[in-house]
Amino acid sequence: MGLLTDAAPRRLHPLEVRSQTVLPGLAALFAAGLASPAPAAADPMLLMASRWPSLPEGHGLSLEDQITDRLTQLGNEVGRHLDLLSHDMFQLRVDGRHRRAHVRIGGGNETVALAVDGDIQFDDANAHVQCRLALALRGHAVSLELPPFEMSPASYRGDHGVELRLPLFVQRF
Repeated sequence: MGLLTDAAPRRLHPLEVRSQTVLPGLAALFAAGLASPAPAAADPMLLMASRWPSLPEGHGLSLEDQITDRLTQLGNEVGRHLDLLSHDMFQLRVDGRHRRAHVRIGGGNETVALAVDGDIQFDDANAHVQCRLALALRGHAVSLELPPFEMSPASYRGDHGVELRLPLFVQRF
């Protein structure tokens, strides 16, 4: 009966509850802050790592593209030297990005001249060749465009060689 007649225990006001729970928490944080070591400003590497965790990736060419460009430059330089040394009898141009090459072999004089000119497209292990043949004899010139063909590496009983594939019928849609 006493429970029914006695006054209810006094409840804490929400402001009092908040202040009683927040104050010990703030005191604990303040004490932990005082006990912590010196700030990161003392160590410049730690400060930089906290403000800038990693360097941004560069926007330059990838290593693969750099190697391709260098090989293209090298091939074109070799082509210029061969052209100069052969007195325009051999020409070579390389495009590594598109995996293409242009080759021209030819020579002659005012009486007779012969030139073989070709564009080569490389894919995987094959080379697709578009070839032209030019012949000049005493001022009369004949130019032939040969059908496109493919070249691929071949091996027969341990001997290595090149297989030429010449299409007899070509269908285009």
